[in-house]
Amino acid sequence: MVCSLAITSAIISLFYFSARSSEHIIRISTNSWVGFTPFAYAQEKGWLEQTPFRFLWQVDLSENARLYERGFTHGFTATQYEKFYFNDYSKVKPAFLIDRSAGADVILSNYTLADLKKTTGSISVYLELGTVSEDLFKAFVTELQLDDQQFHIVNISQKKLSTLKIDQPPAVIVSYHPYFSALIDRGFMEVGSTATLKSFHVIDAIYVNEDVIVNNKQAFETLKKIFTRAHSAMQENPHEFYRVVEPYLEGQSYEDFLLSLDQIEWLHRDVPLGVLEQLHAQKIATDGLL
Repeated sequence: MVCSLAITSAIISLFYFSARSSEHIIRISTNSWVGFTPFAYAQEKGWLEQTPFRFLWQVDLSENARLYERGFTHGFTATQYEKFYFNDYSKVKPAFLIDRSAGADVILSNYTLADLKKTTGSISVYLELGTVSEDLFKAFVTELQLDDQQFHIVNISQKKLSTLKIDQPPAVIVSYHPYFSALIDRGFMEVGSTATLKSFHVIDAIYVNEDVIVNNKQAFETLKKIFTRAHSAMQENPHEFYRVVEPYLEGQSYEDFLLSLDQIEWLHRDVPLGVLEQLHAQKIATDGLL
């Protein structure tokens, strides 16, 4: 834990002091989720250099809360579920929506779903607590009526999770693109996802302290335009886009990257009424969306 904190502090220090001291900086934490790759493309192309935005790339979604609550960042990219694990999320609001998962968040196992239901012993469940993975698993258990199974929850980072081996007792893994590609290659099977669960919806956005949004509205409007420009580059030449963002994709192949794009619905241009209704039902404020 001490070592992890020291590493995090070192990363933050490097990230913070890399910016010019005279510049007004808005720090956003993010990760390698496929929907956030336009930010990586924009960063690599230098499109963010004339803006106040600096992105801190990480692996674990749970780091968002720690970085934000310690004042290291002004916002983060996340699903609507992550903010509820914050100690205080009263001032956290979405600046603009990014995508909806349509199969890119998955539940994997080394057992078939039928065999999982027949299992009488303990089933190990590997996921990152305090994130959407925890909520996705709960929805999976409820919807498929697996409440009688003996699940043993193991809190694990996505980086370590992607290295799990299939030759072990019954196991369930909750993951997402780009991390689960390696697990599929290792023999794990998909037993559920955001495409198959009817009661669970995952909507990604960039969340920011509302005071920062109000005081920097024009800057966030520019950021959204940059995001849209990067997304257009993705559509026009996906292979070139992949080449630029490949270092962020944890070893994901071009073919898997294209597959992951098919498993999300982009929301930065148009937001369906059903998405807004879902967010309202979860008490997510959408009145200030750009």
